[in-house]
Amino acid sequence: MRKLALLLFICTIPMAQGQVDAPPAYPRDGAIKMLENKHVIVWDISWLKQDYPIHRHRYDHTGVYYSPGDRIITSTEGEAREVHTDAWNISFQLAGVTHTESGISDEPLRAVFIQIKRPVTGAIEANSLLPQFPHDSPLERRSNKRIKVWEYDEYFSSTVDPAHYHGNDAVVVWFDADIQANVHFISRGAVHSNDIPTAAFGAFIFEIL
Repeated sequence: MRKLALLLFICTIPMAQGQVDAPPAYPRDGAIKMLENKHVIVWDISWLKQDYPIHRHRYDHTGVYYSPGDRIITSTEGEAREVHTDAWNISFQLAGVTHTESGISDEPLRAVFIQIKRPVTGAIEANSLLPQFPHDSPLERRSNKRIKVWEYDEYFSSTVDPAHYHGNDAVVVWFDADIQANVHFISRGAVHSNDIPTAAFGAFIFEIL
């Protein structure tokens, strides 16, 4: 029995070692860094039609897919599954996942992903009579202990946004008429009247909790 336990332990060493030594998910072919500060790293990602090496997600991350596509995700145990993802799906994944991903569609899946570098931090309660974001009834797309995601549709106009403050850090992701991704970061405690600096086809605000 002790020999069997020892054999099982030895067999798990290569896999565990591979998870520790696996490179980070990004940078890689098809991934363009859009923004980085001490809180987040933001990537514009295309899953190109090629094989990617095994990688490990070192940060919790969230994001929005903005162009549909297909990929094959393969676990460290060799289990492969084909996945189709539609545009405008919201993603969230905890750190620690190790796998490979290969794009398989002629038009690649595309997304803006936000890697969260810092631990959970409480919201700021501003000493202000101004409303706290969200103050204008955006659509809540996702919420957990790490993030809150809000969506504004194409009828959103930044010119009528009233002054407000942000209790949490936030990443704003917005798309123009050509579905080009744009991002900027809002620090918690910021007071302003515009979250989206230009006209947008659609916009998503990712609050980092």
